[in-house]
Amino acid sequence: MAIRKPDKEKLPRVLLVPPPTLPVPAVQGGAVETLLTHLIRENEKHGQLDLLCASVPDDAARRAAADWQHTKMLYVPRPNGHRRYWPMVFVERCMGIAAPYDPWYQKVQLSLALELPSPDLIVAEGGNLAQCSAISHMFGRKRCLAHLHGQTTCNAVMDDIYGGVLAVSDFVREDYLCTSSLDPKQAYVLHNCIDTNRFCPGPAPKELRARLGFAADDFIVLYCGRLDPDKGIHKLMEAIASLHEPQIKLLIVGSPFFARTQQSAFQRKLEQQSKSLGDRVQFTGYIPNEDLPDYYRLADLCCVPTLVEEAAGLVAVEAMACGRPVLATRSGGMPEYLAGSQAIFVERGDTVADQLAWSIRMLYEHPALCAEMGAAGAERGKEFSIEHYYADFVRIVRDVTENGGFL
Repeated sequence: MAIRKPDKEKLPRVLLVPPPTLPVPAVQGGAVETLLTHLIRENEKHGQLDLLCASVPDDAARRAAADWQHTKMLYVPRPNGHRRYWPMVFVERCMGIAAPYDPWYQKVQLSLALELPSPDLIVAEGGNLAQCSAISHMFGRKRCLAHLHGQTTCNAVMDDIYGGVLAVSDFVREDYLCTSSLDPKQAYVLHNCIDTNRFCPGPAPKELRARLGFAADDFIVLYCGRLDPDKGIHKLMEAIASLHEPQIKLLIVGSPFFARTQQSAFQRKLEQQSKSLGDRVQFTGYIPNEDLPDYYRLADLCCVPTLVEEAAGLVAVEAMACGRPVLATRSGGMPEYLAGSQAIFVERGDTVADQLAWSIRMLYEHPALCAEMGAAGAERGKEFSIEHYYADFVRIVRDVTENGGFL
């Protein structure tokens, strides 16, 4: 008699729901989308999870995801016309459900009705987390996890939707729990990751440096990120303007809307502000993530001058992993991520531009200190690998799903 082989181990089935703004894979950039792309690609190597991922449609993203074996993409178009499906609103009101404002999430919910087996865990990846209410009521609160990618205030609606949270830093976790009735045991921390195979020390790209208009003896301060007032780039530009050393120059990498070409009023204001600096400031616009390591390596210092609570700060992690010293404002989870890197912190407030200027001049005058900071940062950066991120994510998923979800 043939012996029946045991059934193949059932993998936890996890639905990832990012905001309906940028596509996954991250062909147009975006911090959340890049993290999801890292997670999915690592799962393609190890296959420990059965993944579903919702996304807005994009032809380049579809092509990039075509060979994935352990992930099914649900490309859900943004609705046109009315912002709400009125039959759905009627049903929700009759059932006492807090209806979401964005009908894209309702389309995701309808798509899930056709997916079997249903997910063991739904992870809402940032955005307006209250908009997953219909999905939560469809599958139950105990299967829903809110991934907090930024500082998030809880309320009764959020507590009703999610049985647990996943925070990108201890700072974000503790801040959320201050306004939530959630059991702290259901609040996990998952530190963000970077591709440490690409973001690592390497030779400075002399050709790129020259092409951008910098001389060999220039001290390049790099700002990398969105051009947004909260990021403090205008204060960094004030700091550079107050320094009279012509060799101290500013390289601004980024745009207001990631890979999209639209300009913003703030970007035009920055360009006007930069005129007084002449060739001491250069704008590159959006640079794809895979090309960023060379921009970090050509810089002498990376500055993260955010004026609000920064949940994590991937730019700082990428920079230190490339062996660059980091100067940052003390905000949110930044000290947590940069611990051990010898990064220099300044305080936010009215004097932030003066503090940045003093720190930049001090580092310009002490190249040995810059080298020491860079070496310490490169070691610290290794701890934020995709492999560690994936292993921690799988561990948390199994911890939740093996107990049948959240209590």
